[in-house]
Amino acid sequence: MAGGKETPRQKMIGMMYLVLTALLALNVSKQVIAAFVTINDKLDRSAEIINTNNNGIYAAFEKKIITAKAQGMDIKPLKVWQDRAAQVQEETKKVVSFLLGECNEMIKEVEGGVDWVEEKDGEYIVSLKPLADISAMDNYDVPTNRFIGGNPEQPKEEGLAIRKTILEYRNKVAEIMGNYDDAKGKYTFKAPEDISQLDAALKTANPDDTAQIKKFMMALDIPEEITRKVHGVEETLPWPSVMFDHAPIVAAAAMLTSMKLDIKNAESMATGFLLSKVDVQEFDFNKIEPLAFAETGYINQGDSLKLRVMIAAYDSTEIVKLDYGMDADTSNTENWKRFLDEKRDGISLPGDQAGAHKVRGVIYVKQRGVEVPKPWEFNYTVGQPMGVVSLPEMRVLYRGYDNKVEGTASGFPADRVTLSGSGCSLSKSGPGYIAKVGAGVREATISVNGRKDDGGSVNLGSFKFKVKSLPTPNLYLGGISQGQSPGLSSVKSQGRVSCRYDDSVPLTNVKFSIVNGTVSVDGVMRKGKINSGGSLDANATKILAQSRGKQVTIMVNYRGPDGVSKRTALVFTTR
Repeated sequence: MAGGKETPRQKMIGMMYLVLTALLALNVSKQVIAAFVTINDKLDRSAEIINTNNNGIYAAFEKKIITAKAQGMDIKPLKVWQDRAAQVQEETKKVVSFLLGECNEMIKEVEGGVDWVEEKDGEYIVSLKPLADISAMDNYDVPTNRFIGGNPEQPKEEGLAIRKTILEYRNKVAEIMGNYDDAKGKYTFKAPEDISQLDAALKTANPDDTAQIKKFMMALDIPEEITRKVHGVEETLPWPSVMFDHAPIVAAAAMLTSMKLDIKNAESMATGFLLSKVDVQEFDFNKIEPLAFAETGYINQGDSLKLRVMIAAYDSTEIVKLDYGMDADTSNTENWKRFLDEKRDGISLPGDQAGAHKVRGVIYVKQRGVEVPKPWEFNYTVGQPMGVVSLPEMRVLYRGYDNKVEGTASGFPADRVTLSGSGCSLSKSGPGYIAKVGAGVREATISVNGRKDDGGSVNLGSFKFKVKSLPTPNLYLGGISQGQSPGLSSVKSQGRVSCRYDDSVPLTNVKFSIVNGTVSVDGVMRKGKINSGGSLDANATKILAQSRGKQVTIMVNYRGPDGVSKRTALVFTTR
């Protein structure tokens, strides 16, 4: 309704549209809002998978260069492509940080200025806190006002900047891919202002590259305007207005996460293309060094361990010759044994004594016809037989909660077993430990360590734990829970609400405190209040007495052990 003169009929239609939009917004389904949170989480997980793949590509550049050095090749041409990949990585970080920064500023407006950034890499934003923790997930005013303003046909600069930034990234990276010279000639590529001119722009590029450059450009194409049908009527609006107009904040955040995923996908396409330009035959080794290995470093008492010792690159026609000593003999070379490994089936190490054992020796490697001894050593542990059943997928630590953990180690007494943590703090509590995890941590590692007789420490295993927020508790009115149909007399007799877990959550002694809340009944205009601690005020008691055959909705703000204020609801219909 902004700009230009309007007839009374147009004004009336515009006002009716606003009213309808407001009514629709007020009735946004909780399930729809929750679906956007789920979609956002899935997109984030996909982005993490792609990011892992991209890191593998960057590592592959270094591996190819190391291999080229070992072959005596000139690595300068290879470094050119590696440097271009580094430029793509830097540009990607900038754009991802920009998108997450816009999302953060949007969320801050509805969270009272609370910063929503979870992790940063220097100046760049890497991740945000979970959308499920946003208190006003259905707020659509902030995304609309921030990115569009009052006139959908003329969105604000913040909305236009998103499309502009992505297109600038696309053009810059495409030019990194297409501008270079090699033994065959010099190739150039200038990204066109309009995607319809792409074929003409690609004529100066390497013909072998045009398909991949075009695929990359099209993957990040965003139209300036989009035509859509609303109630059977077509309308054409600028791209930001179609994306963000009256979108709940979680939907707007999911849209920005989707764009982040597109950028990471594009990064994968570009870096994979650049890596294909590095023509080096790769090998799994680049120097000669001793290697001692076995199927396991831990065996049970009474078993034996087969240790194989060889060089990383060897001549299969040569017999492996080595000298070695065990435990006390590792420092006395005069007592070392000579072993000729003709079949390359390794040394058989004894397992008759429990505890930690050490093997040290030398393997003889021919270098220019001369046998040169190369030192090696190997540690293994013999323990008492013990069976343990674990559920790796259920390894979870909860933020803000005193997680009880215990550790055992076969072959070590309990007083010689300790736990250490990375990403979490551990404190002794009775026979076990209490693990605490701070904000912003997504994964923690707990290691089991055993103290040997000589005072040294041996790591007996490290276990990764997912870090999650505490599950949302159930809200109860007395004993009435979600979805029940209690009788009116039962409802009237209740005077307090509480938050707690049911038997499906295996956490004990988790206390939740009610901060405040409201009670409403369909058809009853006024609302009742819930006081701190969960007691109902007089109005709440009165309107519950009028709830026969009606739906009752109770909304509360509560705090858990982590001290974070959250919201939950209880809905039921009284008989």
